[in-house]
Amino acid sequence: RARAEALAGPFGIPKVYDSYDALLADPDVDAVYVANIHPAHLEWVVKAAEAGKHILVEKPIGLNRPEAAQMIAAAEQHDVFLMEAFMYRCHPQIARTTELIASGAIGQVRLIRSAFGYNAGSNYDGRALNQSLGGGGILDVGCYPISAARWLAGAAQGQPFADPTSFKAHGVLAPTGVDHYTAATMAFPGDIIAEVSTAVGCNIPGEVTVFGSEGTLSIDNPWLPSSPCRSAREPLPPETTFPAATIQLTRGGNRETITVPADRDLFTYEADMVANHIAARQAPAMSWADT
Repeated sequence: RARAEALAGPFGIPKVYDSYDALLADPDVDAVYVANIHPAHLEWVVKAAEAGKHILVEKPIGLNRPEAAQMIAAAEQHDVFLMEAFMYRCHPQIARTTELIASGAIGQVRLIRSAFGYNAGSNYDGRALNQSLGGGGILDVGCYPISAARWLAGAAQGQPFADPTSFKAHGVLAPTGVDHYTAATMAFPGDIIAEVSTAVGCNIPGEVTVFGSEGTLSIDNPWLPSSPCRSAREPLPPETTFPAATIQLTRGGNRETITVPADRDLFTYEADMVANHIAARQAPAMSWADT
């Protein structure tokens, strides 16, 4: 409780709770953000749904497809909002990229390359490398490049996302048994191929690049655009500015930088996405079917 009070004070948050159960029992709480360790998502999403709370749950929504299906079923049964928190999907650069792909700015999409990885060191008890805590690159950050490949393959065909027709991966395990670094190829309808890579055993620069028959598109900061401070301990000052996102478009040897302005933090875009779509119970940024 002391830690909760210390965080709540600077932000003017009027209530803190001794437990998750106490929070869910409060009738004044309309929505919750489930951001505990991966293996705990199922329990607390289901409990939140049963309590009638709308839910934003950190990625990955669960450890596997059956867990995700169980959470979606709970949201349907109790008529509450549920979204898997892929925050990057909520930024305006996603809509702009979708427009460019759908308009044929680079011709027919042929190949997608997407990556996200970091070096978690050798703390085998820590979350990133601990199997019992849902560690490993694929669950932690590999879900980003996979979700981006699905989104872009769908955008190329006028759909919100596309399911791969085949998936082949190679990886190396850490001593704890979690995936340490992994690369995979995905094939999609329309003769689209995606190369995705992830790691908690080495640094891999964040990348989203799309190669088409007439050009190339690359997002400069695909995962954390317009986010000057991810872990603020006090409200950001009113004069805080948020960096614009940039997309590089290359056609016929000419390179153009497309700027996508931002008027708020990336995670504020995500919170607004939830608030604006609670009545629909799903948000277009990350639908249940896409999850």
